[in-house]
Order: sequence, then structure tokens, then C-alpha cells
Amino acid sequence: MALNIDGGGGLYAEDGKAEYFTIGAAEKTYADFQMSVTNPGGHSSAPRKVNAINQLSAALVRIGNYRFTPQLSPITKGYFEGVAPRQTPAIGAAMRAFAANPKDQAAIETLAANPGYVGQIGTTCVTTMISGGHALNALPQRATANINCRIFPGVKPASVMAELAKVAADPGVTFSDVTEGSNPTDASPLRADLTGAVKTAMGAIRPGVPVFPSMSAGASDLMWYRSVGVPSYGVSPTFIKQSDDFSHGLNERTPIDNIPLAITYYRSLMTSLTK
Repeated sequence: MALNIDGGGGLYAEDGKAEYFTIGAAEKTYADFQMSVTNPGGHSSAPRKVNAINQLSAALVRIGNYRFTPQLSPITKGYFEGVAPRQTPAIGAAMRAFAANPKDQAAIETLAANPGYVGQIGTTCVTTMISGGHALNALPQRATANINCRIFPGVKPASVMAELAKVAADPGVTFSDVTEGSNPTDASPLRADLTGAVKTAMGAIRPGVPVFPSMSAGASDLMWYRSVGVPSYGVSPTFIKQSDDFSHGLNERTPIDNIPLAITYYRSLMTSLTK
């Protein structure tokens, strides 16, 4: 198996109390799709009925209003059931309802409205860049947009691009996969030896803290291992408050009280897994 010590991890409450720890057993697939519209163009003083920018914009609005069918896996089910008791009543109820029935519309609306959880209930796609036109006084001959998707494990990027094209509902809008440095992967199995070793190691440093699986809405180098059949997991013992989490930002940080506890944790985890 492959272990990523920069994935998974724990959450501190705002009062500094350790709330829970997750084992990262899956991650969403990163994908970029380019939408393009071309047009003969012309002078802006003689506008045509069809405008490349307008045509692309209309397709983008349709995609922006679209929601992919929500999905649930054993990993996200375990995550929602574990996190629900530690949320506000409304969020917690939505998590339990979604874990019981991923078609529960009220639960979907509640979770989709929360930036922290919308990525946990299925594939998401959003417009991230647009470009169009070539002169202030000319009709646009070309307009493009990038759609960035985070795809639920097990779903193929080609099927997502095909679904986007269907939603765009305009044969004049072409789609192409321009993804770089990404590899689609399925979730890793929740192995008893791995989960048992993690629970033992976590119990040695933070007794009583619950442990359950999680899916990363982002991507990591574990995709390269999963893609060739190696079970892969995020097992970082780092705990941090949500208000202190500036991952990939200029103010990225790690609480220093994690360091001595991490040494004890890793000694336990590696010893258990190598017996």
C-alpha cells in the first residue's frame, strides 16, 4: 500500500479540542474541459444574429445552473455519519439524511449550499477562465472557456464531458479535454489492517477521538498509485482548526503541538503495518 502523510488528518474545534480524525481513502479526479465557439466575425457596426461570445455565454449559463446527479460511496457515507453529530443541527440532519438516501432533495440542497460539503456529494464543474474577441470594434471570431471539474471516484472524465456537451445544448459549442497531470482513479478499499493500525496509533496520542474515512475533493500524488492498483491512503496525524487552514496559501501553517504527537503516531502505525 501507499501512505500519504500529507492527506487525511484531523480537525481541531475552535477551542482547540480535537474533534475527529479521517483516513483519506479516495480523491476526486481533476479535469479541465475547454469549450470553444468560432464565428466568421465582422465589423461591430454590422452585428450578426449569432455572436460567438453570446453563444458561449448562453451555454455557460446552462452549465452553471446544472447539478450532476449526487452520489454516495461507502467512504462518503462513513464520513457523513461520523461528522454529522459534530455539525449544526441543520447540517447534521442533512448529512444523516443524505447518508441514508442520496436522493433526499432537501438534504442535497442543504449540503450543496455549503462550500465545505458540496464537493462531497458528487461531481462538480465550474467555469474558471474565459477568453474571447480580438478587437474592441470587431465581432468576435472565437470565444473559449475552461470548465474545471472535480469528478467523483469511479466516474470517467469522458462521460462528464459528454454530459456537459448535452447540457450546453448547442452543437456550435465544441468541447475538448485539456487536462494535464491528472489520472482518474477509483476509491481504495477500507482495509481492516490499515484502519486498525491507524485507530491504534491515534488512540495512543489522542484517546477517544473518533476515526472514520474521508474523500478528498482535491487531488494528490496518490492518484498515480491508485491508477496502477496500489491501495493508497492519506494518514497525516496533523490536526488544525478550520480558521487556521490556509492550505496552498501565503499563510499556510501547522500547529507545532502536532510534532511530538506525530512521532509517537508514526512509530505505532509503521510498527503495526510491518509486523
